[in-house]
Amino acid sequence: MIKECMTIPDFILYQKLGLNFIPNLNCWLESKNENSVQLKCNVLRQPSVNISEFGIKISDDKWIFRKGNIVVMIEDGKETIIRKDEDEYVVDYIMYNDSEIYPIYLKGRKYNLNGEEYEKYLSYLDRKILVGKRNLIIILGNKQLNIDRGERIYLSRSFISVIYDSGTKVIDREGNISYFNFKGDYLGFIQSYGIIYRSSDGLIVSSKKGNIGICVDESYLIGEFSGGLLILCGESLKQYYNTGWREIERNIDSELFVNSNRNFFGVLKKGKLYIFDSNFSKLSTFDDVNSFNFDSKRIYLFSNDGTVGLAKLEENYRPIKIINVNNSVQSPIILQVDENYFHNFSIKNGKMIDIKVVEDKKKIVIIEPFEYRKNSLEISAGNIFFSFLDAIPYTSQLPKIEFSSAKILAADEGGNLITSPDKNALLIFNIKYSIPTRSQITFTIEALNQTFKFLARENSGKKLLKIPLSINNLKLLDVPVNVYAHVDDRLIASLEFLAPIKIVRKETTLNQNKITIINNSVKKEIVVIKNGIFEWKQLFEYPLEYKGILFGKEGEKIEVDGEKIVVREGYNLVRIVKDNANYAREYLVIGIKNPIKSVNAELKENQITVKLDMETNIPFEIFYGPHSFRGISKEETQITFPIEPIYNSIKIRAYTHGFTYESQYEFVDTIKLSILMALSEAKAIKEVLSNFGIV
Repeated sequence: MIKECMTIPDFILYQKLGLNFIPNLNCWLESKNENSVQLKCNVLRQPSVNISEFGIKISDDKWIFRKGNIVVMIEDGKETIIRKDEDEYVVDYIMYNDSEIYPIYLKGRKYNLNGEEYEKYLSYLDRKILVGKRNLIIILGNKQLNIDRGERIYLSRSFISVIYDSGTKVIDREGNISYFNFKGDYLGFIQSYGIIYRSSDGLIVSSKKGNIGICVDESYLIGEFSGGLLILCGESLKQYYNTGWREIERNIDSELFVNSNRNFFGVLKKGKLYIFDSNFSKLSTFDDVNSFNFDSKRIYLFSNDGTVGLAKLEENYRPIKIINVNNSVQSPIILQVDENYFHNFSIKNGKMIDIKVVEDKKKIVIIEPFEYRKNSLEISAGNIFFSFLDAIPYTSQLPKIEFSSAKILAADEGGNLITSPDKNALLIFNIKYSIPTRSQITFTIEALNQTFKFLARENSGKKLLKIPLSINNLKLLDVPVNVYAHVDDRLIASLEFLAPIKIVRKETTLNQNKITIINNSVKKEIVVIKNGIFEWKQLFEYPLEYKGILFGKEGEKIEVDGEKIVVREGYNLVRIVKDNANYAREYLVIGIKNPIKSVNAELKENQITVKLDMETNIPFEIFYGPHSFRGISKEETQITFPIEPIYNSIKIRAYTHGFTYESQYEFVDTIKLSILMALSEAKAIKEVLSNFGIV
């Protein structure tokens, strides 16, 4: 019954509300006039959210709503708890005058508001009704109505009907009350049908055309469509046209899931919105839709995450415009894409190189195909509500890769490359290439199980390549060379050619250079012959003795192979390196410590005793005035000399490992020494004279 086709919607508006709490609320789109809708939510207080082709206008940023047993206010992006109830019987809240908040309790089977008991509590969208024994409290936002209780209450998205024995009261969304003489559910008003209602007996009645049908279930007027009426009877959507009924769709859960204007109608099932035209042909399908509505020409969409869409359905609309579909070295594929279809944009067999924003919410997309031949780009474009696949045919230049002047120069007799000493050959060839890409081009060259990579900076050009190689078999005539061209990680070409081998021989007439290397007791002479590309080395080796053990006084500086070093006590290994490491020798430098530790002198009568503290078994000599002594040191060494008053110092010399060490002892007070000497001689004279009886 319903024909399948596809119309791509033109999104005039696509915008996500910057309200992260919206997904937690029950919100829907409500008609305002022919050119706009409003976003309404089941909250205590919200700003006006007006949606039109000119954008989304929000009157302020103050929201008040229930979260369990608390009421929160969000303003300026901050959440504040303005009421909290510990009572577990709270079922809802109402607000008066934008500030007074009251809870509705359910205790037993009774509802309570401000101390008044009610038998029932009804909530539908943003309207709340408390049913008392004799009256109804109807709360429409901040407006409260108190009317007599009837036999039955009927709720739809646009009206509340209170049915009495004598007639029906109808309250619209603004709280206006009308009274009708019929007894039934007021469904709405259509100019050509007049007032439409469902009687208590289930008859669908038009004030202008009389009885037009029967529905035993709840009925909702969806609207005028294609010269007839759309009415939801239970879960079945039906059209009344020319005195007959036609079932359009089944299993519709709510009047909120179906809507229409004169040209289209939509059915919402499990987040998918199906749009049909006046011939009941399916035009489009939208995804992730929570609520929708129509004006005279357009579709308004609202998603669970707070995204708003406004779309037109036009047969000739195409969100992708082709600017260039010939991929070449000079120019890539260029498409113009509507901005609202770029949220989910991808290419299965191509790559986006660049994106540029232009006027009128368009994007210029630079694309490179993965295959350089005649083919079609598989493109997915869309947004949260609508996506589609498109195949755009294209043509492309083929990659061109050419080789010329290929050869391999190989050195004989152990020669090697100057620039790569571990290689003995050089592959040389010209490569000329032209690849229609703006991505990275990599050439991989393989020869003799060796690999070299070359990154191209441009998509076309010519280059002379020189690739170092190792060749073990110089008897080969030709070497196969494989070249692989990659764009990014994709292999686009695989080629092979033969490179003949040319042997380069060492000639004595070439430039020669001799390098001398001394390493400890080895002297090496390397004769290097070069021709600008290769070099040949001949090695001659000779023994070369040298004195590698040196002695020196501790703390002194000595010269070793022209280098000054400080002698340290004990055994020290010193390495001398110079001439760019061509000269290297090790020396064991032994630091000899001064064997003389200390010198002291002691005076006794007419003698002076010299006490030496020095290493044992050391030859030494002492000089004191006209006196001297020579010997070998012991653990305790003492030498006695007669006092010479005119001399105030003693010199000691020690000899070890060919070095002479001197130390000098100075008498501190020579006058005292002379007095002591004189006193000693006086005593001696006194003794002599006393022997003769002379004192």
